[in-house]
Amino acid sequence: MNNLIQTFDKLGLFLREFKKFYAHEKYISGNFKKFFFPFQNIIKKIPIINSWFRTEDLFITIEQWGKILTKEKLEYWLNKYSFIKKKNQIKTILVIMPGNIPIVGFHDFLCVLLSGHRILIKLSEEDNLLLPFLGKIITHINPLLEKKIKFSKNFFKEKYDSVIASCSNNTARYFEYYFRKYPMILRKRRTSIAILQGNESKKDLISLNKDILTYSGRGCRNVGKIFIPNNYDLHLILDQNLLSYVMKNYKYIDNYNYYLSIYTLNNIVIKRNPMMILIENKDYHSPISVVYYEFYSNLNQLKKLIHKNRKHLQCLVSRNICKNEVDFGKTQFPKLWDYSDNIDTMKFLTEKN
Repeated sequence: MNNLIQTFDKLGLFLREFKKFYAHEKYISGNFKKFFFPFQNIIKKIPIINSWFRTEDLFITIEQWGKILTKEKLEYWLNKYSFIKKKNQIKTILVIMPGNIPIVGFHDFLCVLLSGHRILIKLSEEDNLLLPFLGKIITHINPLLEKKIKFSKNFFKEKYDSVIASCSNNTARYFEYYFRKYPMILRKRRTSIAILQGNESKKDLISLNKDILTYSGRGCRNVGKIFIPNNYDLHLILDQNLLSYVMKNYKYIDNYNYYLSIYTLNNIVIKRNPMMILIENKDYHSPISVVYYEFYSNLNQLKKLIHKNRKHLQCLVSRNICKNEVDFGKTQFPKLWDYSDNIDTMKFLTEKN
C-alpha cells in the first residue's frame, strides 16, 4: 500500500509542477521532464477535438488533483479501510467512464488501483486522451502497475468480476439488465442545487456562478437549480458573472441561443445575462446554459422537500442550513472521501463481493 500511495503522491507532484510551470518547462523535476511537452501538447489538443473542454477547465482539473494527491491526504483517506492481502482476492473491475467533464472517472481509477485490484477501462469518446497519458506517468513511476491497467473499446469481449458505471438514466436500464449478475455500482443522472437566504455576500454569489458555469455546467456537481426567498432580486446573481471563457465555447453559446429563442417565442418570462438564463421552474434538471429557480417562504418546509428529493442531488450548496452541505464555490473541489452519489467506492472494492 505504501508503494501505491507514493506512486500517486508523485503523480500529484507532477500535476502541481505542470500547473505551476506550464510556461516554464525548465523548472520541471528531472524525472518528469520527458512527460512535460507531450502533456502540454495534449492540453492544447483537447479543446480542438472537444470544444466542451476549455483549457481553463483542464487546468482546474489538473490543479484539483495536484492538490489532493499527496501522501498525507491519501493516508488519511485510506486509514479506515482494510485492503486485500492475498493474490486470489485480486479482481478485475470494469469501469465505464463518462465524458462530460475532464477525467471525471479518475477517482474510480484511483480507488481500483489503491484497493489492489486490476482495472479495465472503457473511456468515453469525449474524454479519451488525459487518462491514458496519466496512466503512462503512473506506470513510469511504478512499472508493476502496467499489468493492472487495461483500456478497452469493447468491454463485451473482456472478462471482469465487478462493474462501476456512470451513465444516463436511459442507459442505466440497459446496464442494470446486462450486468445483473455482477456486483455493481451504477451511478445515474444527478444534479446540484443551491439555497440562498438573501444575506449572501458578493463573494458568495461570484462563487455560486463558478458552481454553475465551471465545465460549462455539464457536471453533476454543477448547480442547475437555485431556491431563493420570496422577492429575491435575481440580478444579484446575474451581475456577478465572471467566467467569460465559457463564451468561447460555441457549443455552450449554441445552447444558450437555442433556449433563449424557445423561451422568447413562447413568451416565457426569463432573466438573463450574456451567459446564463434564469427561469422559474419546479424541476431539478435544467438544460445547459439554463438555471431553474424556485421561490420559498418557509425554510423548514424547503428542507423537507429537499430531503424527499435527495436521491436526485449530488451537491447542496448552502450555509448553515442542511447536513452535508457544500460551501459556495466548492462544488468542483471534492475531497478524496466525497464519493459520487454518496456511494463508498472504496468500501465496495475492499469488501468481499
